Formats: sequence, C-alpha cells, structure tokens
Amino acid sequence: MKYYIQRQSNEYGPYTLADLQRYVAQGSILLTDLTRSEGMTEWVPVSQVIGNIPIAVPASAVQHPGAQGYGGTGAYASPAANAYGGTVYSAPAMQAALAGPIPPDIHWAAVLLFGLFTCTLFWWAWWIVEAAFLRKINSESKGLLFVILSLSSFLLGSFVNGVDAVLHPNQTSYYGSPFGVIGIILFIVAAFQMKSDLEDYYTTGEPINLQLNGFMTFFFPVWYFQYHLSRIAHWKKTGYLQPQG
Repeated sequence: MKYYIQRQSNEYGPYTLADLQRYVAQGSILLTDLTRSEGMTEWVPVSQVIGNIPIAVPASAVQHPGAQGYGGTGAYASPAANAYGGTVYSAPAMQAALAGPIPPDIHWAAVLLFGLFTCTLFWWAWWIVEAAFLRKINSESKGLLFVILSLSSFLLGSFVNGVDAVLHPNQTSYYGSPFGVIGIILFIVAAFQMKSDLEDYYTTGEPINLQLNGFMTFFFPVWYFQYHLSRIAHWKKTGYLQPQG
C-alpha cells in the first residue's frame, strides 16, 4: 500500500509503509504530518499509520512544533515540544542523519562569471562536476555519459574544421558542422536526463519535492541546476531549505 504526505498544502509521495518509518526515523517526516493511503479519502496524522511500531531515533533529535522536517524554518527544542512525539534532527544532527551526499556548493553566479572569464571552459568543467555528483546519488545516471559525449562531439567538430582550414586555407569548412549538431542534441539529452535524476532522488530518496522547470533546464541547465544544488547543500548544512523560487 502506498501513502502520501501533506504538509503546508504540499503533497509528497507516494511512499511505502517502510519508507514512512525510515523518513520518520530520519526526521524528514513528522508524526504530526498528515497522510493518507491510496484507498483513504481523509488525511490523518502519520502517528495513526505508524502506530506503536518502534522507530529508533536519538533522544536529542527533537523539535518544536514550528520546525519543519523538510528543512524549513523553526526552532529546535525539547522532547515535550511535540505532542505527537514527532522528531526532527537539530541542524548538526540532521546533516549526519541524511544519507545522501552534500551537493557541490558554489553560487550559480560565480559559475557564470568563471565561465565568461575562461571562454566557457569552466562551464564545461562544472557541467561535468554536476553530472558526476548525480552518479553519487544515482549510480545508474547517464547524465555524465551524455555530457562527455556532447563535449567530445563539439571538440571533434572543431578539430575537423581546424584540419580542413589548414588543408584548404581559402575555403570555409563545414565538415565539422554535423558534429556540432550532434553535440547540441547530446547536450539537451544530458540536461533532461540530469533533471529527471535530480527530481527522482529529491522526491523519493530525500523527499523535498524538488520540481525543475523545463524551460530553464533547456536554456540554462548548468546555472539552473547549480542554484538548486546550492540550495540543497545549504539545507544539509543548516537544516533550513530555501523556497524553490
């Protein structure tokens, strides 16, 4: 049976009962959050679904009801603060509890400026860094492969044009153009593959309901992804998750 979670008018899931237990233990889901199964019409507290099933959590991992298990704002306090016994890790403990790695953390504007100063070389380097991070959270991610194939295609096209320019200095070379077109296609495929991997992991693996915009992914993937990766890195370090924007 699958369950959905509702918090502040946002809906997350679906999750299995085992998922609910694990996320409650991690502090990502509170026992005071509302849930319903696929066959239910009304939302009930998670505590009514979990029941008396024991959940191993540190004694210090508790919160004030105003805190948010997805890394939102709120003050962390004593066990008595939560009437349902829900738990959320304090900022240092939360970082240790979340299983996933911390994303590369650099401001997206810095990536933009470094790329301008290096004639786009840094953009390609950081594109590879982002794709390599996705392999950490999803070992089957094909994003890195498509990024490398895209870069290789652009480089091969430039090489072919350069050789032809040497051999025929008085002619304009177009022999490398097909490689450029292939490179663009592979770049777009890489972007949407990475979009899919990020949304999948940060909706199920670490449920923050990440939703990425297709337009931004198509035109500005390197900087757009970095904006969200920095946002997630900040959440892991501080326990506060900034709005998606």
